[in-house]
Formats: sequence, C-alpha cells, structure tokens
Amino acid sequence: MSNLKHSLYRKYLFEVCKQCFEKFFDADEKKKQTKDIESTMAFEGKLFGNIEFVGELYRRKILPESTLISVFESLLGISETNEVADDLVIEGAVNLMNKVGMNF
Repeated sequence: MSNLKHSLYRKYLFEVCKQCFEKFFDADEKKKQTKDIESTMAFEGKLFGNIEFVGELYRRKILPESTLISVFESLLGISETNEVADDLVIEGAVNLMNKVGMNF
C-alpha cells in the first residue's frame, strides 16, 4: 500500500480519471452527449460509473480526502471545474456520499 502512494501508476490513474471527470462539465461535450435519450442514458451511466469508481478509490484509501472534496465541490457547482449544479450532478454527489459514507 505504501508503494502505491508514490507510484507512477497512481499518478497516471488520477490524471486519466481527472480528464474523464472534467468532460462531464464541458458544455459542448455535454450537449453532444445528450442529444437523444440513448446518448443521455449512456452519459448518465458513464458519469455515475466514474463517481462509483472515485468512491471506491477513496474507500480503499488510494484517493486522498482532498481530491474527494474537490470532486464534491465540482458536483455541487462550487468549483472552477463546474459552476452550475443541475439535477444530474447533484444526484451524482448523493451517490458519491452514499458510496463513501462513514469512511468520509
């Protein structure tokens, strides 16, 4: 476990997760992904899957608390990544809180 804290794999994993997560708040990307009901459902599935993954990383003590807090801020619309909260991302914040629960 201590080796994972300083590993290159962890760094790349966080970078890829961050890039994927930030796509959910890009207005152009969101518009493109939600043009019909099927793509909207796929977009929601990807968002909630990403949130589930973040929660699991935190529960396994791979993701630091500061990163989890910034994810919550993004989901609640109080960060530079996302300044607008809509029903979908609020639901994502609730799902994340359900996942990390007492660990947080």
